[in-house]
Amino acid sequence: MKGRRGLEMWLAGVMVAAAFSVAGAVRGTFPFGSASRSTNDLGSQYVPFFAHLWDVLHGQAQGDMFFNWQSAFGVGFWADYGVDLGSPLSLLVVIFPRERVDLAVFVITVLKLALAAAAMAAYLIRIRRGPRWLAALLGASYALCGWAVDDGAYVPMWLDGLIALPMFCLVAEWSVRRQHRILSIAVIAVFWISNFYTAYMATLAGGLILLARVLTSDLAWLDRLRAVLRHALSVILGIAASAPLLLPIFNANSLAAPSPPGIFTPVPVESLLARLIPLSEGVGRSPSLYVGTAALVLALSLPFNGSVATRTRAVWTVLAVALGASFLWEPTHVLWHGFDTPNGSQYRQAFTLCAVLVICAWLSAADRAPNWIALTAASALLVALALATRDSPLLNRYSVLVLALSAAAVIATMLTIRHLPRRRTLTLLAGIGLIAVIGAELTSTAVVIDAQRNKVLSAATGPWGTRHHDFRDTITTNDNWPRSRIDPTTPTTPNDPLLLGGQGPGYYSSLLPQTLNHTLTELGFGWSSFGRASYTMSNPVTDAIFSIATRLNSDDNTVTHSEVPPLVTVRSNALPAAPENSSAFTNQERLLGSAVYAVPKYKATKSGDDMLRLTATCQPGSIAYLHLPRVWGEARLEGGDWVQLTAARRPGINTSSAMIKLGEVPASGVVAADLKLFTAPGSNLGKRALGCLDPARLAKAIATLNANGATKVQVGGHSVYATLRPGSTGIVVIGTLQQPGWRCSTDNGPWRKPANYGGLLAVELPGPTRKVSCTYRPPGLNLGLSIGAGAVLLTLALALAGAVRRRRRAGSSLTPAEETAVPPVLVGDGHAPPERVRAW
Repeated sequence: MKGRRGLEMWLAGVMVAAAFSVAGAVRGTFPFGSASRSTNDLGSQYVPFFAHLWDVLHGQAQGDMFFNWQSAFGVGFWADYGVDLGSPLSLLVVIFPRERVDLAVFVITVLKLALAAAAMAAYLIRIRRGPRWLAALLGASYALCGWAVDDGAYVPMWLDGLIALPMFCLVAEWSVRRQHRILSIAVIAVFWISNFYTAYMATLAGGLILLARVLTSDLAWLDRLRAVLRHALSVILGIAASAPLLLPIFNANSLAAPSPPGIFTPVPVESLLARLIPLSEGVGRSPSLYVGTAALVLALSLPFNGSVATRTRAVWTVLAVALGASFLWEPTHVLWHGFDTPNGSQYRQAFTLCAVLVICAWLSAADRAPNWIALTAASALLVALALATRDSPLLNRYSVLVLALSAAAVIATMLTIRHLPRRRTLTLLAGIGLIAVIGAELTSTAVVIDAQRNKVLSAATGPWGTRHHDFRDTITTNDNWPRSRIDPTTPTTPNDPLLLGGQGPGYYSSLLPQTLNHTLTELGFGWSSFGRASYTMSNPVTDAIFSIATRLNSDDNTVTHSEVPPLVTVRSNALPAAPENSSAFTNQERLLGSAVYAVPKYKATKSGDDMLRLTATCQPGSIAYLHLPRVWGEARLEGGDWVQLTAARRPGINTSSAMIKLGEVPASGVVAADLKLFTAPGSNLGKRALGCLDPARLAKAIATLNANGATKVQVGGHSVYATLRPGSTGIVVIGTLQQPGWRCSTDNGPWRKPANYGGLLAVELPGPTRKVSCTYRPPGLNLGLSIGAGAVLLTLALALAGAVRRRRRAGSSLTPAEETAVPPVLVGDGHAPPERVRAW
């Protein structure tokens, strides 16, 4: 037995890795084919974040773990790291070449799935001895459940919760058995650091599973209470130990651009039940509950399995049904999601029910295969399930057939193992056959789910290729940071500054600060995803404000250069007050410090149902710009090229169009802008949609800023240092957004809170000043460090107290049996006699 210890874990992990990889090969997705697997946020957010982590770990980043200079003109990174990259497995990206970051993300995803399978298999063996091949099969069924393949595979950070749940259940077992106190707290802390969102769900589910375990035990009620309290203490200390990352995340989330709350509409019971069946898919519209037919049949047999104690059957059946019902009731649905209804996939807690179904299956079959009565009852329930869901659009034409064939294989295997002689050999052969059948079913379901999902959610971008390589080479060659910025634009994703290099406005994160979104919106930048994805904008005024001297032309992989001020400038006057009728044009002028636009009145005339012409008069030779943030369509100067207005989805809520360049005003001075509208504009045109930029005035403004700019700028990972011209006075303005966490000093003086210059980071000079320094520290980090240190000290104190107690017992007159004896744990489950477990 010792030689085979852990065999079920290895087998489960290998099964999952093989099945997931084969599914990818069948689909022809990366790395097995040319099709991209970068669905939605996987390609546009997580892969670029992994690329930035690679840069940080290799010492090549423009920023560090605290701050990211490349995105949105500079933004905190510590909270992004905690939300998306907190898992220790993320550090494996360091061993891959940077251009293979997509492969690194795939390998980490597969490894997480395999670890989830191994953890579940280990937990099953821990709670009840049984066939290792069956524990491996059920562990694999859990790790390749519908939720893991449908939701977790393209949001790899959520897969940490898939691993966390069986690990938290192991922590609960240790609490009952009074074992591994420090390890228990460490496990809780690691997974709350890895991804607090799904760790929260796993914590709730782990608590419910612990209650089921103690209720089905023969522990005295006082011992049951003590076990629950020990577990609660481990959870509290583990969460507290993760506070250095959690508190900055919570702080950043409170400051993030808000998204409208989702509207919870419970799915019909028919749809919920349909997701238990193979080859089913709902693309975020229903809970992904598929756990494989083997787990489903065995779980359905539990209520009718006379080999299992009545109390165990009742408690676990009630838990599974109640858990499923909680998905359909809004108060409990909101509780599962941290008192919020998410946008997008609304059943992110579905993996918790998958885990309970797998545990029910194990309890029914671990000690002995279910008898014909239990299997007949399970078959009847399967028939009822197939009939109830026969018209569900979530199933395909082969779903019921696969369910029937797999169920027949499961039932035949169980009856063979239970009734025929030479059980050990037959068990092994039957087990291998069942693993092959269910493995094929899990793989085919993964293929169908991925294919159906990609019809609804397209891949945002392809894996790293020649185009990415060429862009990065061009950007690296022309990068002059921190003297000035190079904007990589956003040719592939909003996070191209992280993926390709450079320093631009592009940034996509659920933690994008609301103040940043407000400032960029006021300046005319466009965005999507409820303001949490900002995009590039080609405009010489904002280029001057943010010191963008070079811009990538993604069409032909060339760059354009322009004269801009340095990153740090000195303004002699305070920021002028915003005019009553402000616009993006006047807002740009305020931050530039000079009037460079003419904002003419215009006349709007319709020419067809979807065409509109704006007519105005401007100085010949000036450059016409159009700002219609709430309009989706295209615009051009008469006879020119069409330029897109990108507010395609719920303008002003989900998307906003950037200011666009129309072209040079002709000698007649008449600006005739044609608009091709894709939606009715209503009152979204405003009165200040047109602006005409005077290039001569802009050149003069830039020359003035250059004359007063810093003579030397140095940038650290999360700091900036500027050397000013002798005798500089006034206000120092730094071309990055003002955010909580910055502190600044002048001439090595005391640190103080910086000023806000229209949304930019600024420092008021107390007099003639030569040096200015600013440094960033994630808000909430200091308090988090204090709480985390306190949790660690308390954990060590508890461990020391336990060691002292054990030493005193060693010197007592108790026999070894009396020292280690504790009340029986699992007598009431109707299986094997309880084991004596060592006292904590």
